[in-house]
Amino acid sequence: MVGRAGKNTGEMNREAALAAFSRRLQVAVAPLVPTEDAMVRLHDGARHRILGKGDHILRAGTIADEVFFVHQGLLRYYFNDPNDDGQERTGQFFDEGIVVTDAESFLARVPAEQNFEALEKSSIVALPRVVLNTGYDDDHAIERFGRLMLEEALIGSQRRASRLLTLQPEDRYRRFVETRPEVARRVPQYLIASYLGLTPESLSRIRRRIASRSD
Repeated sequence: MVGRAGKNTGEMNREAALAAFSRRLQVAVAPLVPTEDAMVRLHDGARHRILGKGDHILRAGTIADEVFFVHQGLLRYYFNDPNDDGQERTGQFFDEGIVVTDAESFLARVPAEQNFEALEKSSIVALPRVVLNTGYDDDHAIERFGRLMLEEALIGSQRRASRLLTLQPEDRYRRFVETRPEVARRVPQYLIASYLGLTPESLSRIRRRIASRSD
């Protein structure tokens, strides 16, 4: 993924979505500036999708052929834990301005292990693999964008693993709320618990303890 942009409250149409994606790309690659022709080709090859709550853009077992930019809305990825009767485990949340895909599946052409689901109505720009690869060949700025996507995905994955291993449950929750307050407000508590590696009951107790200290 490549950073984030501020929440966009405009229309959920193709033109607005592509304009937001262009701004995100240009900010990410600055001071490089992609050529107008290269951006036109990216736009022409992109698909705009409106997702309803519960819709999936990628399911485990399929190969990720697209990279997704979240124009508006909120997504999560989850996997089914084979060691716990296939229970869903939430891996991450993605709100406005984030670029995401199953990196291993997209790069290595292997079946995805993750499911990507909309948690609310969402506007998404989907960039097919072939379109991105053509963009990389066309323009160094777009190639840089692809490299940054991979770097951000690796950093995010390592940071999440480190926090799960080193932070106590209450500290995990506090860090999540402090760093992603808008997402914490929009996501159901049982999914936050899943993301933090907690049971819903444990998260409820943590929240009550925090609330009692602030009274």
